[in-house]
Amino acid sequence: MASSSSMQEAVPSTQEAPGYEIRGRTMSLEECELNVQVESPVDFISLAHHGCDLRDIYHAQDLDDYFGMLNGPTYMNLVRHFWVRAQVSDRKAAQLEVDEKILIDPSLQGKTREEMGLEPFRCTEIRSSIMEIPVFISEAIISWVTRRVSEGKFVSGLDNSKTSPWDDIVNKTMFNCTRKGKYSELSMRNKMLLKIQNETLLPKGGGGDQPSLDHRVFLHFFMIKEKSNVPKYIFRHMIKTLRESQTIKRSWIPYGGLISEILHQGGIMNTLKEVNIFTDAQLGTVTGKIINGSTLKHMKLIKKEDYAVLSTDLKESTVVSNLMEDFPPICKQDLVDVRVLYIMDHYERTGQTIKLSDIPENMYGGSLPIAKSRKSKKRAMTEAEYVEDAPEPALKKAKKYKVASQEKLADPEVLSIQQEAQS
Repeated sequence: MASSSSMQEAVPSTQEAPGYEIRGRTMSLEECELNVQVESPVDFISLAHHGCDLRDIYHAQDLDDYFGMLNGPTYMNLVRHFWVRAQVSDRKAAQLEVDEKILIDPSLQGKTREEMGLEPFRCTEIRSSIMEIPVFISEAIISWVTRRVSEGKFVSGLDNSKTSPWDDIVNKTMFNCTRKGKYSELSMRNKMLLKIQNETLLPKGGGGDQPSLDHRVFLHFFMIKEKSNVPKYIFRHMIKTLRESQTIKRSWIPYGGLISEILHQGGIMNTLKEVNIFTDAQLGTVTGKIINGSTLKHMKLIKKEDYAVLSTDLKESTVVSNLMEDFPPICKQDLVDVRVLYIMDHYERTGQTIKLSDIPENMYGGSLPIAKSRKSKKRAMTEAEYVEDAPEPALKKAKKYKVASQEKLADPEVLSIQQEAQS
């Protein structure tokens, strides 16, 4: 996973958590009932080799770093632990905090949030906690973690597709006519764009591939290469799904990989590594199923005999958990040209040379499990099974190793500095 030296270091701390920390669950769903959707890495070279080159589409949206991030691990049990305790903190919620304080102590009327002992309201956030460490997710955080500036077109709230002028526009883009066509009438290119959107950018969770008008407008921007505000779309979709988990018991958690990356860059994975009482099984560490030429074959967009395995193909086995010490995600079982290409790329990025003799015989710890597809039929996990593997007991044991708050991560000034440093 990507990391940054400009991020706040995770250091042990005995500092008490802020008063707004989420201590209990915010929904009636149990952790074992939640399904984490793991984004699918995309092998654009493989797709291009098989006649479906989409690199120009996503490059126009400045999403190269985002798709590179998806090659990392997802910690499903940590994501569940985060989600079941999460709440949306917006202006309405901030005002409720003030009203509750005044209701308890009328003398606070007219005081500022700081004078009431509350954090200043900066922006709309999703707030939760892990190991009593506050975790904040905002549009600015998503922008920084994905290395994608939060700018571009944003359209939402298009519930009535029959009367919206956008309906004819997107039909023209997707089907080359004003009539809404069927999925089977989409071109191979458009089918793959829709699949990638459903699996990585605006995850649908369970169910079919039929997109809403909001989702089709988002797809329209990609197809015509007009820059859309991807971080804002992602954040709004995350908020919408969280509220559905709280109100209608929606069991799907989107962006398992992105949330895992935020936890990693916020220092939580480093802290868990220092505690040294966790295993990847406890954290539910998995990797996403790769979208590549084989996907085209399974979708019957190319013939079986036209599919070819390439030496450059992405492999799920190269994904490494952040619980492990840094080491090259290759082994001597890989093809020689794969090892050479990785060593050359590593030298170009870091200036450090990896000797062939230093490459391990086998992948350390073995390959991570591949997450099941959102459409896969799977038996529901029982609470007993989840408790046996979940990190909850270890999290309680590790609370004395609390790290510093992620408050700086949510500070717009710090984010601005970090974004400038990246550029």
